[in-house]
Amino acid sequence: MPRHARVSPDGFVQHVINRGDHRETIFHKAADFAAFLALMAEATARVPMRILAYCIMRNHFHLLLWPHRGSDLSAYMQLLMNLHIQRYLKHYPPASPGHIYQGRYRNVLVEDGPDVLNVARYIEANPVAAAIVRRAEDYKWSSISPLARRRGRPALEPTRIQRTVEWRKFVNEPLAADSVQQIEDGIRKGIPIGSPEWRAQVVAEHGLQHVIRSRGRPRVYDIVEL
Repeated sequence: MPRHARVSPDGFVQHVINRGDHRETIFHKAADFAAFLALMAEATARVPMRILAYCIMRNHFHLLLWPHRGSDLSAYMQLLMNLHIQRYLKHYPPASPGHIYQGRYRNVLVEDGPDVLNVARYIEANPVAAAIVRRAEDYKWSSISPLARRRGRPALEPTRIQRTVEWRKFVNEPLAADSVQQIEDGIRKGIPIGSPEWRAQVVAEHGLQHVIRSRGRPRVYDIVEL
C-alpha cells in the first residue's frame, strides 16, 4: 500500500512519536539520552522549532512541537533523525544491516487549547505510567524535570506551559480515560486530537479520511508501549 503524504499544515501543534525498530532499545545509557537532547538543541539552532514538551524513553520518544511553518516539521525531524542515526551507528556499529527506527516518525495534529495541555501531560507522565518513577519530575529525560533548564538541552517554548508547582501537580494527577484514549488513537492511527467538530473539519480540509477508516492489518503503532 502506498504511503500517504505527510500532513503538516501551518499553525498546528503536533505530537511527534518514533520508536526503535521492532521496539528495540535505542537509548542504552545516560549518555545516549543526554546526546539525543543535545542533538535536539543542535537541530533547533539550525531549524528553529518551538518545543512544548518532550520525553525520551528507552525505546521511543515523544515530542510536542509547534512549528513556525508546517514545512519546518519535516526539515527539523529529518535533521534530528539523521544526526541521531549517525551518532548511534558510531557508538553501536550493527552486526548486520538494519534499521534503527521502525520507520517514519508519526505526527499527529492537536487542537489548540486544553488538548495541547493534555498531550503535554500524557508525554511528561509517560515514565510514571511505565512505573519507572513515582513522580513525573523525577525522570531526568523529560521536559518536566528540573534538569530541562540545563545548558545542552533544547530550550522550551516559554509562553504555552509554565513548569510551576501547579503544573507538576497537574501532570501527576491521572489523565481522564477519554483523553488518554484519544491520544493513543492518535499514536496508533494518526487521528487528530481535539473536539469531534474540530477533528471532522481537519480531516476534511487536509485529506485525512484514511486515518479514520477501519484497517484489517495491524499497524506498527497499534500497541502503545510506554
